[in-house]
Amino acid sequence: MKKKNIVFNDCFKTFTRDQDKAITPEDTLKKFYKQVENLDVKILNEVNRIDNGRLDIPVYFSICGEDACALTGTKKQMGKGASPIQAEASACMELAERFSFFSFKSNPSNFITGDYQQMIHAGYPVMDINLLLESVHDMTSTPEILEQLLEDIPMQWAWATHVTTGENVLIPFSWFFAINEFNGPSAGNTYEEAALQGVCEIVERHVCSVINHQKLETPLIDPASVKDPVARELLDKFEKNGIEMYLNDFSLDTGICTVGALAIDRSTFPGMSEIVYTAGTTPHPEKALIRAITEIAQLAGDFNSGSNYVASGLPKPLSMEEVTYVAESSKCTAIKKMVDLSDDNIKVELENCFDALAKKNMQVFMIDVTHDQLDIPALYTIVPGAHFRERSMIQDVGLFSAKLLMELVEDSELLEKKLLQMESILPEAYYLEFYRGKNMVNMGFPEAAIAHFDRALELNPEAEDLPYILSYKGFCLKEMEQFEKAIEVLQKGILEDEERPDIHNMLGVCYFKKQDHETAIFHFKRAVDLNPASGIDYANLGVNYSRMGKEQEAIEYFTVALTLDSSLDFARNELAILMSKQDSSN
Repeated sequence: MKKKNIVFNDCFKTFTRDQDKAITPEDTLKKFYKQVENLDVKILNEVNRIDNGRLDIPVYFSICGEDACALTGTKKQMGKGASPIQAEASACMELAERFSFFSFKSNPSNFITGDYQQMIHAGYPVMDINLLLESVHDMTSTPEILEQLLEDIPMQWAWATHVTTGENVLIPFSWFFAINEFNGPSAGNTYEEAALQGVCEIVERHVCSVINHQKLETPLIDPASVKDPVARELLDKFEKNGIEMYLNDFSLDTGICTVGALAIDRSTFPGMSEIVYTAGTTPHPEKALIRAITEIAQLAGDFNSGSNYVASGLPKPLSMEEVTYVAESSKCTAIKKMVDLSDDNIKVELENCFDALAKKNMQVFMIDVTHDQLDIPALYTIVPGAHFRERSMIQDVGLFSAKLLMELVEDSELLEKKLLQMESILPEAYYLEFYRGKNMVNMGFPEAAIAHFDRALELNPEAEDLPYILSYKGFCLKEMEQFEKAIEVLQKGILEDEERPDIHNMLGVCYFKKQDHETAIFHFKRAVDLNPASGIDYANLGVNYSRMGKEQEAIEYFTVALTLDSSLDFARNELAILMSKQDSSN
């Protein structure tokens, strides 16, 4: 296992039009395409511009090659920018970032495996266990309890640089991936660029999570105060098309500038467009605004294509009533009043960001995940204490320890031993019953699992975990073909969290089994609204429309399904039958 010490050097900007970069996007692409050609694996098929031109803000896809698809689990990466060349470069660097990170993660030679005490006894300089408590905001558990919970769990450990101090430490990669997943990877033309993007993304996700969960009122930014010519041009393009834009100062107390952006085209919403809600973080306020606006364009499908975007740092609002705390803020500010940490030297900007986070007692760790052959600087940034919307807000290390146990321990004897130990430490922990039930589901025993889910429900679970427990119980009942009971349980889950594509999917299946195709279609449509990449739900829509005799709609949905997932053989067979019928009738 290599110990890669991360050191930052002077890095002066040579490109500053819409984003601040060390080299031009033309040079970025030149290096990227050259490096891709030299790889032993195929990570890129093609790069295409995909916007329809209504907004005149370019959006690009980098279409992953088969090796990148297999490694990363995604088929494409999106890129944004105020110019076509910058958007193309962005799409390519997004692919470099994701490929580099998952290549690192999949290579066992990058890790040492063991539990916390084993690493300490081996003499390694390990991350302070208090930072693990801080990472999930647990203010009540002790380090001793956490050490007991993590005992015998074979975590992967990787070398990181504590960039706040410059020291190299061994960090529990498994822990942070379990709670943060792929929040934190970044790539850049230089290590300084990659590091700045990584820190800014973490801060962006953090403030978005806090603002969304607490529905905080933040100051609206007066659009008239924006002077940057590129930012003004972008704002004018939205205004020219009648699209309302709400800009807010999301910086909170981080000392780093974040601009929140929300846009709606009332002339096309909800039939052909969605409310798009996102944010951008950079050291300079107007560059943060540009980042947020181009992200809006990237997600929006030009507000007239009927496309659906996948929510990440912020939720996807279904109505403006859900976001009154953003759009109807009583506070107002000017862009020039926002915190500005910018400098011509990206290294100085990095140091400014580190200093700002240090004032909040937030420490920054980075792992060098650069792929040896691709040779494009890539990092994985970890800031213990940062929030993420996608992560549970429950402040209990037991919950995350149990999740890690289920993910890392395959030996059934050790698993049972650890669950008994955890139950002795946390006797009323509903999530341990939940994980016992989940383990039964994975073993193929849905009947046995239901008793554990019922026990979990009796132990007063946190509100945000109720839909998970109900989803699994509903799944068991569906598998047992008790569709009426499954629907009853799953409807309770929807009442707790309507934005669960898995629950809508299962409700769709249950109603299909009851031959209630209209209700099934309602739920499958909601599932694809929430997860536009779900090929199986498009295929399910095709099946239901076919059973209702609406063959043209069925053909359209099967076609989309196979575009998203070519492995759906049943959809291919159904489509072939429908096309054959259509040909014979013609």
